[in-house]
Amino acid sequence: MFGFVVAHLSTVSEKEKERYHALYCGLCRALKDRYGQASRAVLSYDLTFYVMLANSLHEPPEETGEAHCVTHPAKKMAYARSTWTDYAADLAVALAFHKCLDDVHDDRSTKARAATALLKGAYERAQQNIPDQCAAIERAMASIARIEQGALAQREAASGVAESSPTPDDAANAFGELLGQLFAHNQGIWTCAMRTFGTQLGRFIYLMDAAVDYAADLQTGSYNPFVSLKTSPQDMKTLLSVAIGDAAATFERLPLEQDVHLMRSVLYSGVWQKFNETYGGDATPSGASREQRAQRQA
Repeated sequence: MFGFVVAHLSTVSEKEKERYHALYCGLCRALKDRYGQASRAVLSYDLTFYVMLANSLHEPPEETGEAHCVTHPAKKMAYARSTWTDYAADLAVALAFHKCLDDVHDDRSTKARAATALLKGAYERAQQNIPDQCAAIERAMASIARIEQGALAQREAASGVAESSPTPDDAANAFGELLGQLFAHNQGIWTCAMRTFGTQLGRFIYLMDAAVDYAADLQTGSYNPFVSLKTSPQDMKTLLSVAIGDAAATFERLPLEQDVHLMRSVLYSGVWQKFNETYGGDATPSGASREQRAQRQA
């Protein structure tokens, strides 16, 4: 999910950092067990957030322990793992494989070609483990590609905006709908809420990726809704604040207790870290106050 959905570690306690790293290590172990050593290359904190969210919502049993690994051979690392960790590992492989395919298409990247070849066998196993989700990812990525290609063709034609032309929101909405479907899997009575939250978060992720890639896409001519509209950084931030605010509001309505402060550190400040690295700044202007209000209401 592009590396945006990560905790702001300066806002959490040492105990919370240990918990976060244990969940991350649990996901790493799940990737190795289900897809082999090479699959650990797709490990990310983004899907660690999903594990925290699903664990907090359903409170499944967790396997915990300490173990050596290839990246920490000298020291045992704590890990925590549940059934949601295994599902997150499946999603990590499927999403990473299609991200590599997208990079090959957009940039003709040699690195992405090599990664695609490396992940091909793992993705075939993911298709067996989560066939419906893999099919949904394939459909969504194809739809997003059509939307982006249509927007580029329209721009090159410079013939005005036709009624059927894609809007800047179309691709973001398509990615949001995909993430909503992936988040809703096996959620029981929380299916609708998780679908809504995933949809809102996915839309934000797509737009944040566009904001961070603005300069590169302007130079290469790749599709970017903010480039098309010549959006200023301040206007991007305003739009992104609304998008993540919608997701945070849905999040706060879920009956969450375990790891809730950690997850708030993601939604209220962590998701802004790459934007701030790109454009300068220190979290969102309203991020801290929103988190304080949420804590008071909890």
